[in-house]
Amino acid sequence: MTVLVARRAVGSYSRRPLNLVLLVVVPVVLVFVWGPSLADFSKLFGGAGDRAEIDAATAGWAAAALAGLAGFFQVSGSRTADRRLAAAGGRYAAVVAGRGGASFCLAMVAAAGGLVALAARTGINDPFRAISATVLIAIIYLALGVLVGTVVKTEMNGALLVTLAWVFDVFLGPAMGSGPSLVTRVFPLHFPTLVLTGQVTGHAGPLGDVGWSLVWAAGLSTLAGVRLAITIRPAPVPHSVRAATANARSLSATTAVQATATSPLPRIVVVANLPASTTRTTPAIRHVRVRTRVLAVSRAGMREHRRNRVLWALLVAVPTVFIGMAIMVTVDVPGPISLFDGGRRFTGLLSERRIHAATMVPVTSAFLAGLTGLFVVTGSAGGDGRLVLAGLRPREVLAGRLAVVAAATVLTTAVAVAISGMWYPPRQWAVFAVANLLIALTYAMLGVLIGPLTGRIGGLYLMLLLAFIDVGLGQNVMFPAGPPAWGAYLPAHGASRVMIDAAFTQHFDQTGYFLLGLAWLFVLTVATGQVFRTRTAMARR
Repeated sequence: MTVLVARRAVGSYSRRPLNLVLLVVVPVVLVFVWGPSLADFSKLFGGAGDRAEIDAATAGWAAAALAGLAGFFQVSGSRTADRRLAAAGGRYAAVVAGRGGASFCLAMVAAAGGLVALAARTGINDPFRAISATVLIAIIYLALGVLVGTVVKTEMNGALLVTLAWVFDVFLGPAMGSGPSLVTRVFPLHFPTLVLTGQVTGHAGPLGDVGWSLVWAAGLSTLAGVRLAITIRPAPVPHSVRAATANARSLSATTAVQATATSPLPRIVVVANLPASTTRTTPAIRHVRVRTRVLAVSRAGMREHRRNRVLWALLVAVPTVFIGMAIMVTVDVPGPISLFDGGRRFTGLLSERRIHAATMVPVTSAFLAGLTGLFVVTGSAGGDGRLVLAGLRPREVLAGRLAVVAAATVLTTAVAVAISGMWYPPRQWAVFAVANLLIALTYAMLGVLIGPLTGRIGGLYLMLLLAFIDVGLGQNVMFPAGPPAWGAYLPAHGASRVMIDAAFTQHFDQTGYFLLGLAWLFVLTVATGQVFRTRTAMARR
């Protein structure tokens, strides 16, 4: 039974072939793109790792992100089915083992992708250390993802928690951070990263760095397995409840037979839906009807998401903690930045901490907005089809969903702008806020567009990849040579230039880049409408 559950779990994951492709492609892209950039970026945090050490760590970091998310979705998406399967066969231990085996296989694929990419890019000097430490890191985050999946019921909440833990582990860890501290020592990847990069510490005690890494892997795996067994194992039904249920079923069957024998045949009523063209309405009345329908869909969506108070708390807490921590750990030294003000281009010398405070806003808001768009559109797919069958037009349903996404995006962006502004106020507050909102809305549209095409897990991989590569690296002005040239072809380029202009100059001189950002948003909105219309058109057939 264990093998059967594992096979079905992997088969369910691979029903979307893109998921398996991304499980290999994402580590490859991260290793090749991150490698040249993160060594320079680590200097902002006073990192102790050199370029070779950070190159070695990228394989483990990529495997950790994918393994953690894969483990979480394996558990959260199959909780009900696993519980029923365990109740039917009475062998919940086999279900737990099968589900864990499937998650382990996915984690190993992610680790293999990262190691192959590392070998192709820089080579592996110490194969045993690299392979064992990367696999260990993947197991640790796989167990963390499974553990979160057994505790958090909402998929978006759990995905945010796993991603947030991974971000702290990577950017505040010993390879990127300013060295070991009492806070960073409790991160799951602190000691495994030291093993992977070949660094030696004096605070590991008798167990050593390898010993503590094994403790983390074994401890989290055991805790995740116990929690998964508790979640799947069906609760025993008292004898009195079983007897009452049996009596109720017997009485219901007798009543149904008697009602069928004595009742006349039911009448079938056919209701014909008249075409919309046969109803004479004025343009004003049609406009009111469209607005009423859009508001109804928006209220229903907001009512559903308002019940998820943890989600709204995360949308406020994540930018607060992430931006605040990033500012505090950044080394406060002057750094060059290319600016354009008053018709002239010049190189300014500003505090690295101040620059980082501004650039962290679009990274955070873009990822959270994309994640919100992804989960809203995938979570309402069934309901959207039924609304279209009920008579609503696809554009009305889409407008209602986008209103929910926009509300969450505005909230997240406002919090991120406020936290950054508390530390270092921008020179042009209004333009700075609009530019960041433009980036966030662009990524919200990307999430809405990607969701129907890839599903939740594949879409989450892509959003993580795009947000950190585009906004985090492709538009980063903190590198010694400025943003990389390939960043000009990515969605956040235009609005990012406007954001930098508004943060550090007195005059608005980036009209062309602002129009470029609007063009990206317009194109993605049109593409989103077309994909949504195609998906909901199936409900009419």
